Amino acid sequence: MREKKLGPLLLSGLMTGPILGSGIILLPPMVHDIAGDYAIFAWLLMMGTGFLFAWIFAKLSIEYPNDAGVAYAAEKAFGPYIRNLAVFYFIMAASFGPAAVLMTAGEYIQSLAPDAPFSAEAYGLALFIICLIVLCFDISFVGKVSFVCSSAAAVVLLGGSLTSIPYFREGPLVDGSFQIGDFGRGMLLLFWALVGWEMIGNYSMEVKDRKKTITRAVILSSLMVTVIYLATAGAAQWIDPGRFESGRLKLAMMLTPLFGPFALPVIAALTSVLCLSTYLLVVGGASRLISSQARGILACRTKDNKPLAALCLIFIIHAIVFGCLFYQLINVETLVAIANAFFICNSLCGLAAAYRLLPGLVYRVVCVLLICCFALLLLFSSPWILCFMVLMTACFICRNGHAVKQGHGQL
Repeated sequence: MREKKLGPLLLSGLMTGPILGSGIILLPPMVHDIAGDYAIFAWLLMMGTGFLFAWIFAKLSIEYPNDAGVAYAAEKAFGPYIRNLAVFYFIMAASFGPAAVLMTAGEYIQSLAPDAPFSAEAYGLALFIICLIVLCFDISFVGKVSFVCSSAAAVVLLGGSLTSIPYFREGPLVDGSFQIGDFGRGMLLLFWALVGWEMIGNYSMEVKDRKKTITRAVILSSLMVTVIYLATAGAAQWIDPGRFESGRLKLAMMLTPLFGPFALPVIAALTSVLCLSTYLLVVGGASRLISSQARGILACRTKDNKPLAALCLIFIIHAIVFGCLFYQLINVETLVAIANAFFICNSLCGLAAAYRLLPGLVYRVVCVLLICCFALLLLFSSPWILCFMVLMTACFICRNGHAVKQGHGQL
């Protein structure tokens, strides 16, 4: 039987889904609330950076194809020690980011019935329990559902962005004073919009004519992601809330010219399904990564190859995070900032590997530029997030160093 291989169009679709993910819902209003009207410039900078980021990882996946992606490149460049560190950063990001995804869905569900005696945290916890049950069973359909929902959300939001133009506010499109601190924090949160490009390597063994297919898919995906993100961010930023019912969420206002009174149910339904599928994909991938790299009980799997022990560990971590959310010890913005800090560190491992592995001055210059940009973004994290990240990294290095020296090469 002939093995099926991915072409440029299908590969582009598989990449675009995770890259847009819940970020298309979560980021536009959040970044505007932080950076004000200068948020659109943060978007432009991050989308340009994203193109270079995708280009480097596309080249890396062409030259060093492997299902492990960034971890494989890090091992080829620096050995198992840095590979394990890259895996650790991804797992830490997956420990915090998915809770923010479900909380976003919870906020939209609450907006459907604001007088109900349930908070957004309660709805988020209910979605978490649903995900827990689903992940214990067959989830082979999740990837296709995520792609369909991401595509539907992209079409709906792009259409809503265009139809909302007549409802833009009057006066200058960029107003207020520029604050470097707020702008930097907005840029840090926007790194969430780049998460997913490093997944190119995970598909590198399943494409035909690797160089041509991956190159075309990355160009197509970059254009699609950039247009959809910028259109949605601009509409969310410039739409005039005075023309709509007070208290409405920004993305619901943006869709009102297109869907009328059904705008809120439409965006709530899209957000819920999209966030659920994103959570399932991230946690499912992280649990398999933990199981494949661990020894002892965390490596245990069921008869049908489900990493049940690793899933239990992630569920416990997420339950603690939801407890902190419920008692307002932490908020969604902070969760995204923590996850982004670890995602940036994971990307830095991949960029350092690309600098060492890819030949040619141009690739090395771009790698150095991106490393400097991402390192600068980390400086806009709050001091306690940086301290937490350094502490966790130090603990991992101390814990893992002895195992690597003995040749185990596992977490």
